[in-house]
Amino acid sequence: MKLLKCLFFLLSLCVVNGYAQNTIKLDYTRQNTFVNSADKIEMAANIAGTHHLLSFTNTEDPVIYIFDDALAFKQKISIPFKFEERSEVRITAFTDFYFLCIRPPYTSKYFFWKIDAKGNVTDMSAAFENLLRSQSNNIKLGFQLIVKENLLYMVYHTALDNIEKRTLVIVQADSLLNINFSHKVAYDFKQDEEKLEQEILVLGKYLLVLKTLRSSTALEIMKVNLATGYTIRNTFYSSGYLYSQSTIGLSNSDSAITVTSLLAPPDATSLKRFVFVSRLNKILVEEVPFSILRSQFEKNTNTNFLLVKQSGKWVRIAAGFWQRTYPADENISLYRDYIIPDSSNNYRTSPLPARKDPYRSSYIDYGDVGVRFSLLDKDFKIVNERHVSNTKNAYTIRQGQFTRFGLNNMEYMLVGQRFYNKVNGLLLVNADATGQLIYTDVRVHDRNEYLLQKLQVVPHKGVIMPYIRKHEAGLVKITIE
Repeated sequence: MKLLKCLFFLLSLCVVNGYAQNTIKLDYTRQNTFVNSADKIEMAANIAGTHHLLSFTNTEDPVIYIFDDALAFKQKISIPFKFEERSEVRITAFTDFYFLCIRPPYTSKYFFWKIDAKGNVTDMSAAFENLLRSQSNNIKLGFQLIVKENLLYMVYHTALDNIEKRTLVIVQADSLLNINFSHKVAYDFKQDEEKLEQEILVLGKYLLVLKTLRSSTALEIMKVNLATGYTIRNTFYSSGYLYSQSTIGLSNSDSAITVTSLLAPPDATSLKRFVFVSRLNKILVEEVPFSILRSQFEKNTNTNFLLVKQSGKWVRIAAGFWQRTYPADENISLYRDYIIPDSSNNYRTSPLPARKDPYRSSYIDYGDVGVRFSLLDKDFKIVNERHVSNTKNAYTIRQGQFTRFGLNNMEYMLVGQRFYNKVNGLLLVNADATGQLIYTDVRVHDRNEYLLQKLQVVPHKGVIMPYIRKHEAGLVKITIE
C-alpha cells in the first residue's frame, strides 16, 4: 500500500510538471469527533485561540466540539434546539466570540446565539428579532452579516420596486445588536435589461458593481461612493459575443481592479471560448489595454485556473455557459473577495445562505477533459502555464472542488485531487517571485473528504478546514513555511 501511494504521488508530480514545491506542515485534531450522519458541518476558527467544529443533525441538538490552537480536544457542548432539515445556518465570527444564526425552513423566525471561546452560549434571539423588525420595511431579499474591526454590519438590498435603481442598505450594530447607524446607497440598474454579475463592498469607502447589459454583449463596471452616491464607470463592448462568469479581483496593495470574463458566441453549438481580462486603476481607467486570451480552452480543456500576477486573485473559468466562476454552492453576492480573509485585512463574514452541503454531493470530475493553469504578467502575457489532460483512470484534478486564499501577501489556490481507488489529495498552486507557478502536493490523509469551501485563514500562521471520514469529522491545519 505504501508503494502504491508513492506511485500516486510521483504520478501527480509528472502530470502537473511542477519542479519546485512549498514546504508544508500538517496538523490534525488529535481526536476525531463522532458526527454520525450529520447533515451539516460548520467551523468557527481562531476564536480567542480556539477552533470550533459544529455538527448539525436533523431532529437533534446542534453539537459544538472545541479544540485549542494545537488542535487538542477541549470539550463538547450542545445547544438545546432541535435542528430541522434544510435549515439556513450562518456563522459570523468576531475575535473572541461568534454568532450562530439558524432559520428553519418555511418560516421567518430566526434563532440567534452568541458563543464564546469556552463554549458559553447566550440566547440573543429576541435582540436579533428586534434588529430585523427595525428593518422590516426594507428587507425583502434577505441579508448578510459582516464583521469589520469587531463591529457588526447587516447589509441588504431593498425591494426591487424601482426598475431604474438598485438600493443597498448598510446597518452597523454593536455586540448587543443595538443599531449605531444606518445608511443607503443607490446605483443605476435597469432590471429589465441588465444582469448583476457581482458586487464588492469596501466598507466606509465604495461599492464595486459588475453587470452585463445589451443582452450580455457588454460588460460594465461601476464604482459607487458610499457617502455621496457619485458613480464612475467603464463599459466594454463585444462584437456579438456574450460575457459570462464575470468577476472582479481587488488588489489590497494598490486598489487596482482586475476584471475577467468568459467570452463565447451566441451560438451554443460553437466550440469557441475566449477569456477577457482587463486591469483598471482606482478611477476605472485601464492601466493597460484589455486582452482576449484565445487559447485557454484548446486541447480539450474544460477549466482554466487563471492568476494575474501582482494585481489579481485566482479565478476559475469553465467552458460551459452553465458553470460559475466560483464553487457551485456560492451565488452572486456581496463580499466575494472577503469571504476568506488574508493577512492584509480583517473582514470576516457569514457564509451565504445555506444550500446543500458540498460534501453531501459528489464533485464533478468531468472525466477526460483538461485543466489549464495560467499565470499572466501585468501586461496579460502568459508567462507560465501548465495543461493537465486529467485522465480519469489515473489522476483527476477535481476542478469543482477548490478554494483560494491570501496569506502573507501571497495568493494561493487549493484544488482537490482524486487518484485511482478513491484516494484523495490536495494540490496547492501559487506563483513565486520569479514568475513561475509552484505546484505543491499536500500529502493529506487520503481517505478523508476535505471541505475546502469552509477553509479559513489563521493570520500569519496558515489555514484550517474541516474534513469528514465516514461517521467522523476533524480539523486539519496547513502551515506554509
